[in-house]
Amino acid sequence: MKTAQASTPVTKRSGRNKHRRLVAAVLAALLVGTICYGVSIWRATPPLTLQGNIIMGVAAILVLVAGCGLITLMFYSYRRGYDESARSNRPSQE
Repeated sequence: MKTAQASTPVTKRSGRNKHRRLVAAVLAALLVGTICYGVSIWRATPPLTLQGNIIMGVAAILVLVAGCGLITLMFYSYRRGYDESARSNRPSQE
């Protein structure tokens, strides 16, 4: 009499999964290092005056508005078909 054995799939760790974890670990280490460096530079510099804070705030808002405007134009041109390739009805001149 044969007995039915439950076969469990053999799970191999693929090299692809290892590489993803390695890349994620390297990127996480770079992020932590960058944050630590940025905080150390931030603490080493003298504080800004009120005028400096106002100028930095206005500049940040203008950069954000410009970025949003450019992305809006990109979506608008894509939806309207302005991104289509140019076509010509003229015969080729050879």
